Amino acid sequence: MAVAVLLTAALGFAGGTPAVALGTEVDPGLDQRVGAGEETVEGREVISQGHLDVGPRFLDGEWTFQARDDRSVPPVWRAPEETVLHVLDESVLPAPDGPDFAFLDVEPGQPLYVVPQVQNQDVVWIGWNTQDPEVTQRIDRGATLRLNGMEGPGEVFLFLQEGVTGPPNLLWDSGVDGPQDLWMEVNTHVHANWVFTEPGVYTLDVSVLADLTDGTSVEDAGVLRFAIGTATDPQDAFAVADDPQESPSPTETEAAEAEQDDGAGEEEPTDEPAEPQAQPETESAVGAVGLWVGLAVLVLAGVVTFVVLQGRRARAVADAEADARSGGAGGPDEPRADR
Repeated sequence: MAVAVLLTAALGFAGGTPAVALGTEVDPGLDQRVGAGEETVEGREVISQGHLDVGPRFLDGEWTFQARDDRSVPPVWRAPEETVLHVLDESVLPAPDGPDFAFLDVEPGQPLYVVPQVQNQDVVWIGWNTQDPEVTQRIDRGATLRLNGMEGPGEVFLFLQEGVTGPPNLLWDSGVDGPQDLWMEVNTHVHANWVFTEPGVYTLDVSVLADLTDGTSVEDAGVLRFAIGTATDPQDAFAVADDPQESPSPTETEAAEAEQDDGAGEEEPTDEPAEPQAQPETESAVGAVGLWVGLAVLVLAGVVTFVVLQGRRARAVADAEADARSGGAGGPDEPRADR
């Protein structure tokens, strides 16, 4: 079942308006004129409803990739990296069945977030154009919108529905490695189906390039930011690096968080020298040495005292014996000489 049929017959989507078979009919929503004097505005903007095209302009003579926001009159142009496209839950559709949509690689009926080729008034409507007056005059046959890479929690697919019952024409598949080119004829305005498989923040690294009629080539790069799902905070999309290739992958983020958790409780290094961890043991060792020295001194003092006492005792015994001998010869009243 084609997505166009899914949107109309199965779901009565977009008020039952059939999808346009590009090249055979003209969708009134695609009939627009781009003025040369349309203003470029600065500042962050979140767009969840209304019409927006991306494409090239010559801004002050420079080939520039921008987004045309025609929610107001007159329309204005914005820097894509300052713009978040918030795709609300009103975009959710079940995945179609059938071999034509095998590239989605999801189970039939799985909820998908779809920005349709035919406008849904409750969802932002995203297209592209090459209608800037200076662009139409200076590019040769058309321009290329190139997908260089994508970061996000799921996959992104961009395809045209070639007629109500025709097979999808896949333009971008985020699961494919390497750049993918989408050709834009000069002075055209086109919408396609944008499909996101999971809610969350997506960033698409894109560039627009062309050959000019004067033989030179031009190129400019930008980032398309998406917040998919009503519960996804668009401000999170602004926080992602301008280059999606530099954004941390879920695996890298989890590893960093795990490393941070493992390091929890560890003291941060400071410029002051840390006290040696062995200091208490050193102090104990010094104390032990002092104790043994003290004991040795006490023992030595005891030995010396013992020797002195023994010497005095020996002298006393010798004196007694001498007195005894003297008393026997001269009588007990004879004084003895001091020794």
